[in-house]
Parts: sequence; C-alpha cells; structure tokens
Amino acid sequence: MNFKKQAEKLENFLNDEVHKTLPIAEFSDGTVVYKDYKIKKNKKQYWTLRKAGLADTIDVYYLKASAILAAKFYEKTSISKMQEIKRLDSLYQQNYVDSIIFKHRFNTTADIDRRDLSLWRWELSATRAASLKDTIATMFRHAF
Repeated sequence: MNFKKQAEKLENFLNDEVHKTLPIAEFSDGTVVYKDYKIKKNKKQYWTLRKAGLADTIDVYYLKASAILAAKFYEKTSISKMQEIKRLDSLYQQNYVDSIIFKHRFNTTADIDRRDLSLWRWELSATRAASLKDTIATMFRHAF
C-alpha cells in the first residue's frame, strides 16, 4: 500500500469537494453575493439583482433563490433561462398573494356560497404556489 499515493488522492478529492461548494456568500444584513453579482432586499422587500460596483438594477425577484439563479444565468448570458426564472417567480408571487387574499376572504365571509368559492380558490392558488416553488427549488438544486 502506497501511503503517498493514497494521501495525494485524498488531498485531490478534498480540494475538489471544497471547490464544488456553492460560490455564494451571505452577509449578516441578508445580502447575498454570487461571483460579481449582489442580491439585496429593497424597500418593498423584493430581491434586487445588481452587478457589484454598479448602481443599475438588472432585475427584481420575489424569491431569493430565483434571484441567485438569475445571477447564474445572467453571467452565462443564458437569457432564455433567465426569462423562464422571471416568469416562474412572477407566477409564484401572483399565486401566493392570491392564496393569502382568498384565505382572508374565507375566514371573514359569512355567506356560505362565497365561503365555498373562496375555499376552492384558496386551495387552488396555494397548490399552484407550492408547485411553482418546488419547480424553482428543483432548478436551483440542478444549477448548483
């Protein structure tokens, strides 16, 4: 058994594992940095994607994972994937907000027919939102 060869293999393996970790740095204020891109919450609590050192905003996202994915695709100039992420993020936001609205209507409405309609729409929008969030999470796992 050659210990030098085994030690070299182990060292190479560990170096590869270190380099495979996410190239994302998160700061205490919630700011995320991915390579040359800075992702930070704005006043409306959306995630803004910017190139580090520049004041121009590339785009705004509802989910942090969507913003990080968009930064990766923007760096690779894969505009079609970036647009897909933006579309999924917008659909998630719409369905999530709808689910909150219909949940409130369901809890506050006294009319049985309106309550039933609100319950149905609440379940539908919550299911869609969960499905879209799972899709975005899957894309995130595959990208990183």
